[in-house]
Amino acid sequence: MTDTKEQIVFSEIPMRTWRWLGVNEAKMPACVLDEAGGGRLITVPKGTKAEAVVVYREELAGKIRVELEEGAEFHLIRAVLSGDHPHADVVEAVCEKDALFRYTAVEAGGSEAASKLFVNLAGEGSRADVSALYFADGKRRVDMNYIIRQEGRHTDATMMVHGAMTGESEKVFRGTLDFIKGSEGSVGREREEVMLLSPKVRNRSVPLMLSGEADVDGHHAVSIGKMDEGKLFYLMSRGIDMEEAKKLVVEAALAPVLTRIPDKELAGEIREEIEGRIADDK
Repeated sequence: MTDTKEQIVFSEIPMRTWRWLGVNEAKMPACVLDEAGGGRLITVPKGTKAEAVVVYREELAGKIRVELEEGAEFHLIRAVLSGDHPHADVVEAVCEKDALFRYTAVEAGGSEAASKLFVNLAGEGSRADVSALYFADGKRRVDMNYIIRQEGRHTDATMMVHGAMTGESEKVFRGTLDFIKGSEGSVGREREEVMLLSPKVRNRSVPLMLSGEADVDGHHAVSIGKMDEGKLFYLMSRGIDMEEAKKLVVEAALAPVLTRIPDKELAGEIREEIEGRIADDK
């Protein structure tokens, strides 16, 4: 049985805000973080393309570092489908000139799940394309801290996050675009869309844009909504019951991320996992 008494800081927001908001940092059990070890290093050679799929089912923790050389492209698909135990993992990526890092993440497991993403667009013209989904139900706690550091000139970053919450779940998402001095001509876009399926959930969204450079173009937004009653009425008027209608509406909301997963068997497993938990949410 996992000892969760000793808690240590797992990740922190780049610029701290009022402490009472409870979003400055994420703490996880020390015994969970000890499981990460040295992690895994992936090097993508100059001008090559590659992808990798990492699925956490039983692991308490993990760590991945990706180093992309000039002109390299890499797509990392990472999913958390672990059971009712804590999970924490870290992904780091460094992009040299004209490199592209694509990241597709799924948060659909763990009684308490924390993830940290740090992407450094170090080289001129380097790009990051980040897309993630989360589903939190029951009393699950989800904490996500994503940071894209735009260091090189003419870099391009996109961060899109889609989520749904039900039960008495809690979620914190921190999304940061950090334009470093000297990153002129860079562009960054960040957006989170979250659907609240229960009045008892606790949702906290922290979009953050930092800029030490004047000649940049940055945008960030958060959209928080409840289940669309119009869509539900339409589906139910076609003979679909409430439970199935909820499944269809949530699946449509999360589809932009699921369609990025090339492994159709894995994408199907994720859909079934989420649908099953919606069915259990009475």
